[in-house]
Amino acid sequence: MYSVVPELLYKILSFFLPCILFFSGASRASLDYAASLTDSQAGYTGLCEAYAGYFPIGAAVYSYELDDPRLEAFILKNFNMITPEWELKQSSYQKRDPADGRELDVWAADTVVPDWQLLQPGDPDYRFRGMDRLAEFALAHGLKIRGHTLIWPVQDVWMLWTDNTKTQLTDKETLFARMDAYIGFIMGKYGGVVDVWDVVNEPFHYNRTWQLKQDTDYYRIAGEAFVTKAFELAAKYADANDVLMVNETFVEGNAAKTDNMFCCVERWRKQGVRIDGIATQGHMGTVSTLPFDPEFRAVDTLAKRCRKLGVKLEYTEIDIKIFEIDRQRTAGAPPDWLETWQIFKYKKFFEALRRNKDVVIGATFWGLDDAHSVITYGENGPKGDWPMLFGRDGLPKQNFFAVCDF
Repeated sequence: MYSVVPELLYKILSFFLPCILFFSGASRASLDYAASLTDSQAGYTGLCEAYAGYFPIGAAVYSYELDDPRLEAFILKNFNMITPEWELKQSSYQKRDPADGRELDVWAADTVVPDWQLLQPGDPDYRFRGMDRLAEFALAHGLKIRGHTLIWPVQDVWMLWTDNTKTQLTDKETLFARMDAYIGFIMGKYGGVVDVWDVVNEPFHYNRTWQLKQDTDYYRIAGEAFVTKAFELAAKYADANDVLMVNETFVEGNAAKTDNMFCCVERWRKQGVRIDGIATQGHMGTVSTLPFDPEFRAVDTLAKRCRKLGVKLEYTEIDIKIFEIDRQRTAGAPPDWLETWQIFKYKKFFEALRRNKDVVIGATFWGLDDAHSVITYGENGPKGDWPMLFGRDGLPKQNFFAVCDF
């Protein structure tokens, strides 16, 4: 039943596509950019250049991807903003091996370092090799960097515990002192290259039971005050032009989480907490996300609520997966109707972003192309999906030309 129901659902939904296209004034023919694929072999206008009059276009990048000259050139052609995909999260910071003093390779498959061995600010071995490399790359080429992220409450990190046995949570005062040291250290180190900070990542609940997730250790220690304290400290160490964001996932189509987010941000700002913007990640499905909102009026609604609050809006982790579950993914090509729907969805989504360029400050993809995406690569190797604007060969796909067709 697990596999049969989605397949049956997809077959049913395939009959709705012509209706959705018709009522949106589109057609399969108007979404056919196959001719542009041939033209792109000889060169194409980069994505960030196409959007130069609107907002920065970014991508999540791992530092090791810069080892590939082709990928480096690809990044510079298409993106003027990058997000460290993992290297600015606390779990990336590791110390020297206590046995022989050698530096542990963050990305080595056989490297396993417990969270409690991660270094604390001020330790001479506190390592940021990957993040340093991304920062140097951005500075050398005039790229913006998003600071993702200062506090991610689902991470089990050193500042939460009394000692390395991890048997007792620390108290609120100690947690806040550690947050102060940590946030000051990070923002001091990268303040010259980072100008947008995801101060807190994914704190809000999915339903109306609670406004914030209460099953994290940050919340157990300090309640919602851990969020306001993080923003208070970020404001303390921010540069004059920095933008301080709260970053959340799966906002589209989830009215409860959206309301939780806006209600909290509005309340905190009235209390004097500096929050400059709301970031929604934009992980979407071709079929599952807003299936009956083809014009992406949900983006207009988010933008309207941001204007009312006086904050900016940013999309920070964009991808649109073809399939909803792993077992639907194969090594073959996607069904034509699903590919058309994805082209249509990308086109309409970016139309909505452009409609709201007065409040939208950036659009970042979570990965580079179909070969470098969390949707298409997992613990067991490559998976068959096609969520990005560029194929596994790094060349534009039809959805790229749909996004740039304006």
